[in-house]
Amino acid sequence: MIDVKMDTEDDSPEIYSKLNDYTLSVVTDFVRQEQADPELRRIFNFKARQVTTIYSMWYGHAVTSNMETQKFSALDSLDEVIEMREKLVKLGGTPPALEPASPHHNKPGLKPPGQS
Repeated sequence: MIDVKMDTEDDSPEIYSKLNDYTLSVVTDFVRQEQADPELRRIFNFKARQVTTIYSMWYGHAVTSNMETQKFSALDSLDEVIEMREKLVKLGGTPPALEPASPHHNKPGLKPPGQS
């Protein structure tokens, strides 16, 4: 596994890790709070075309976590996905090419009047 550490705009370090040729993990370790240590992890799986977001809050010996998985096609924008694919390639990954996005990312839209 290859790790690269970079600072974000708010000085929270982001750690980029190549998990395999098609998966990138991005961990943002926020400033430790008085009784808790928050962490945001996003896992971009380019083979499955999905991103998993895990928000964890560490309290001494306990942890709470929330997890959400979204298909790339359900995202409002693919800008971050494209950026993370480029980071994975720089780390030596060989993710599959992204499919061209449709104008509405396969989301249902409004139809013109008179068409059902």
